[in-house]
Amino acid sequence: MWLISNKSDENLSTLYHYRDFSEYYFYTDKAINQDAEAGIQWSCDGHLFPRHPESIENGLFDQQSLLNELYTRHHSTFIDHIKGNFVIIQLEKSRFHIYSDRFAVRKFFYWQHDQDFIITDDLKEIVKLVHPRPSIINMAVYALTYHFTGGTTLYENVKHNVPGQVIEYTDGRLASDHYWKPDQLLHLQSRELDIKDIAHALANSTQSGLSLADRDQISLSLTGGADTRNLLATFLQKGIKPHLYTYGNPRSADCVKASAIARGLGLNHSIHDIKMDENIFENYARKIVKKSGGLASIHRAHRLIAVEAEEQFAKWMFLGTLGGEFIKGVSEDDYIVPPIVYDNWTNNQFTLDHLHRYYENKRLRYSHETAGQLLNFLAQEPYLTGDVISRKFNALSHITAHLHDAQDVNLYSTVMEDVFTPFLDIDYLELLFSSDFTFNHKEQIKNKFLKRMSNPVYGAEFIKATYKPLLKFKYSGEHKPSEVLFNKYTAAILKRIRQKTKPAYPPNFPLGQWMEQFVAKHLPACADHEIIRETFDIDALLTDFKETVHFSKESYWLKFTNPIMMRFILEEYNS
Repeated sequence: MWLISNKSDENLSTLYHYRDFSEYYFYTDKAINQDAEAGIQWSCDGHLFPRHPESIENGLFDQQSLLNELYTRHHSTFIDHIKGNFVIIQLEKSRFHIYSDRFAVRKFFYWQHDQDFIITDDLKEIVKLVHPRPSIINMAVYALTYHFTGGTTLYENVKHNVPGQVIEYTDGRLASDHYWKPDQLLHLQSRELDIKDIAHALANSTQSGLSLADRDQISLSLTGGADTRNLLATFLQKGIKPHLYTYGNPRSADCVKASAIARGLGLNHSIHDIKMDENIFENYARKIVKKSGGLASIHRAHRLIAVEAEEQFAKWMFLGTLGGEFIKGVSEDDYIVPPIVYDNWTNNQFTLDHLHRYYENKRLRYSHETAGQLLNFLAQEPYLTGDVISRKFNALSHITAHLHDAQDVNLYSTVMEDVFTPFLDIDYLELLFSSDFTFNHKEQIKNKFLKRMSNPVYGAEFIKATYKPLLKFKYSGEHKPSEVLFNKYTAAILKRIRQKTKPAYPPNFPLGQWMEQFVAKHLPACADHEIIRETFDIDALLTDFKETVHFSKESYWLKFTNPIMMRFILEEYNS
């Protein structure tokens, strides 16, 4: 835990190490340097690497030494020479700076009222100290966008950090700015690049994580898709055999395809078949709320259980986060990016009438006052402003990377020693977006069929350039990379034939009767909280629940579980 405030607190002083910097106080559960004469003191959560390690004498430093070295060389622009998933705190006698990583994967929270402020990685400390009010607007944001987008939390005036953000305190004033914005990637100069250049960049970003990990204690999630397979190819090219895992029904497409790869290449692989019930789900839902400050969906329960099972095989984990989305574009499937975003790519006149339809769908209580405030909020969000390409890119950056995938990184980090995301490495991304392989170039293809046809070509070419033995194994779509390389049209026909003639795979992790039992138990109790009653029409939700034929998809159940999640947050942080 760490906390910075311009107000002292006796309880914190008793429980934690602290330092009085004359104009503010820094509390932490880590030992800190009490040398009042020291110029700059650093505190860092997560991991960071130099962007140009060959320029650092004597190899890699520990974090404090690396930050001192880069700050000596580059002063205030030192952050441009660092990469990783981190929160960096730069402490000086009468001022401080707090830096988020580029996609703000690592999270912290901050509250400010007039000149008073609290900044911390533990939401509960803010709630205990200032008792903020829950926000109807923010709960509606979560219900409609599936995340606390735009830096919101459940509470009024309590925010979480956003991509590339730097918070500065100087001359008694707290200010926020950005040292980097994701859409800078869209404006990079185009270069003549080969798929081998991209593969080499990914190998370098993977090597950064390997520098901190024991190569015999590495885990990698493997599915039937291309993202994790490309990352596996990078490891195998280096002669590293990570422990592989897949969660879900052993007969599902992901598990079957991953098992075939493991058997064919002699790799260790575990299938974590989660036997869920409503009580296990509740226990993990509450655990997730506590671990994440309410930023992670309770529907990550089965993934967290799988990672806890994987802990027996590994201490460090690599994830394929954003390995394919920047290539393929946004999946408009009502899962990660919600309909209110992808329905409106070209809508520059989003009005209260449009908003009312989404309110109805999620059974939110509509009032002109709250809906107007929400409309003003959405009008500022980058995934609903600008041209179509910018909106799609910002949906991937500000929703998928910053929130959806980051929730897994942070949850898994509570189990593993560390979790690495090579596809989010800034050096890799700058090279990728200087090429013509990214989704914005595919957007020029108007025919949807031809656009989809181009997606497997990239993955197949990547495997060919990196580790050819992987070319012979089918994707979950039933086509092989080798077939795509031979002829992408033939591969598409074979894929279609196999899908039509083979029995359908069972779902990977269906939300079945146990989910109905969970909702039946917990949804009525949401009415006990006035703020939830004011946000959601609980009676209408209960009627829908009783009268509707249920589906097993997560996106379907969110309508019913969103108020339950809000209730769990209130019970965790306001108790």
